[in-house]
Amino acid sequence: MRIIAALTDFGLQDPYVGMMKAVAKKLCAEVEVIDLTHEIPKYNVLWGSHVLRISRRYFPKGTVFLGVVDPGVGGKRKAVIIEGLEGGIYVGPDNGLLYPVADDEGIKAAYEIIPLKAGLHEISRTFHGRDIFMPAASLIACGVSPSSLGVSLNIAKLVKAPKYPVPPKARGDIIEVDVLYVDSFGNIVTSTDGKYLQADLNISKGSKVQVSVDGRFWREGIYGETFSDASVGDLVLYEGSYGLLEIGVNQGNAAELLKPKAKIFLKAPAR
Repeated sequence: MRIIAALTDFGLQDPYVGMMKAVAKKLCAEVEVIDLTHEIPKYNVLWGSHVLRISRRYFPKGTVFLGVVDPGVGGKRKAVIIEGLEGGIYVGPDNGLLYPVADDEGIKAAYEIIPLKAGLHEISRTFHGRDIFMPAASLIACGVSPSSLGVSLNIAKLVKAPKYPVPPKARGDIIEVDVLYVDSFGNIVTSTDGKYLQADLNISKGSKVQVSVDGRFWREGIYGETFSDASVGDLVLYEGSYGLLEIGVNQGNAAELLKPKAKIFLKAPAR
């Protein structure tokens, strides 16, 4: 039996995920579909790619990873299968979603899916997750060779996406980081990590950090290891389970407090 790890931005309100899982069972009764998440923010390919990348290590070798965050569905973007050097298989749109996780494993081969070989007979222009990607993933899970479902694709031509963490942008004594995600607790996940914070601001664990969403109005927080390093209701900066620097509030909601947009600014308090 092989596992399909499914990640999408579909949410659970509509029947889309259920339809995909039904297709999987229809084509490969023995397959187990694990719902990694279906709550990737709509169209956020970069965040989806990061979640896939950090999740791979927890799955058995040979897992088929199905990623569908596909704002270009029905357009010119390719539908692809990527084979990893350690047996992982990655199925989804060629828009950068799959590249970081596959590249971490090492890429053995890539194929552009031929829908009539891999998909259902009736293919919707707007639901390739059900009609192309899940059928391809399910057939592979049941032993079909990826090479039989498409044509060989030059690995160098796969669409790439950045791997996080990335260095922040420095502006004098201020660093600027991107807001990648806000989780259900209101913790703000940024594009960088603690080593850059320590190097660029010359601070260490337990130090105070000033945080701003506009570069003008500043709030003070603590750079720590977990929420309880700050007093209840206070800001704390820490490296979270996504492997990135996060901004939270001890027993509170940082997103409601700060109301972040695309950027966060950080600086060390004046000495």
